[in-house]
Amino acid sequence: MVRITLENISKTYPGRHGGTPAVRGLTLTVAEGEFMVLVGPSGCGKSTLLRLVAGLETPDTGTISIGGRVVNAVPPKDRDLAMVFQNYALYPHLTVFDNLAFGLKLRNTPRPEIAARVRAAADQLGLGDVLDRLPKALSGGQRQRVAVGRALVRQPKLFLFDEPLSNLDSQLRTATRTEIARLHLRLGATMLYVTHDQVEAMTLGDRICVLKDGCIMQVAAPLELYHRPANLFVAGFMGSPPMNFIQGTLQPSAAGVVFSAAPTAGATPSLLPDANHQPDRQPFRVPLPDVLAARAAPQLGRPVMLGLRPEHLLDARTLPGANPGPMLPGTIEVCEPMGAETHLHLQTAAGPMVARVPPGPRYTVGETIPLALTLAQAHLFDLASGQALR
Repeated sequence: MVRITLENISKTYPGRHGGTPAVRGLTLTVAEGEFMVLVGPSGCGKSTLLRLVAGLETPDTGTISIGGRVVNAVPPKDRDLAMVFQNYALYPHLTVFDNLAFGLKLRNTPRPEIAARVRAAADQLGLGDVLDRLPKALSGGQRQRVAVGRALVRQPKLFLFDEPLSNLDSQLRTATRTEIARLHLRLGATMLYVTHDQVEAMTLGDRICVLKDGCIMQVAAPLELYHRPANLFVAGFMGSPPMNFIQGTLQPSAAGVVFSAAPTAGATPSLLPDANHQPDRQPFRVPLPDVLAARAAPQLGRPVMLGLRPEHLLDARTLPGANPGPMLPGTIEVCEPMGAETHLHLQTAAGPMVARVPPGPRYTVGETIPLALTLAQAHLFDLASGQALR
């Protein structure tokens, strides 16, 4: 196990107009034995950062330390790491056994030890019965496991994964993701994992580093990212369906603080042909609970963004009791039954919203339903800076 320390790392690729910045003054520490996931949209710098740690790229500024040793000038083969690529990178003319053993042979490892390590890795990854096959005779999932096994047999102190599951179908992605998680538990090795899939990030990482435009937006445990996003970008990126946002202002009232949005704030034209099905377009105003009101107090009169996760928009008709709290009518434009839950895409007086509801009732496109807002779970963001109000 090793500790990774990145200090003020920058990398710009040459090009017109001063080049393309990929990583901008980034500082990050990965603890010994930690599974750190780098996640973000395409072009955010996550793969570049992984290649910098691997030694496949050289930083323009800053230092990279692995296990307490600065490795900026150390070649990849001497960094004691193994990398699993998105495209498998298997040798097509070699059997599974020889692909797994290739790195060990280059290091002049004794043959009995090679055989023992290959057999152990094959057993762990369910490859014991395909060791004599060529890669072309394997399924996509088996090829990916061979790529993981090739890293595993080397017994490195650091594993690097560059979107290893992106070429697999949904079922194989889930199975291989589970195997990688089990592998980390067995080995206890430090792992740095790159993905654009926030579901992979949430399920695999001890911590997640969210990147945008080469900068760190937030580093935290998965549930902390989900429940306490530091800014609008993290709030919108982490979660599927994403968080609902309503732009408005905070106003004082006799009861405390009221969030007020224009009737069409953030709205898009309805897909419904019958205008009679449109929800009531009265101004959307809602009193904030005490905890949220305390955070909002310094922002009175200023534009803010109110955020609500889809699971915090409830069908009030399914709730027990006569007082479900603040209400917002919404007209269903798209209904997506997911089996264990249903996603409702609605048009409301506060704009388009998505609700995650239980699968029980039968919902109809064009139907207007009362939405109960769980404001105790809401988030407020400063519109100018994008930062969460704490």
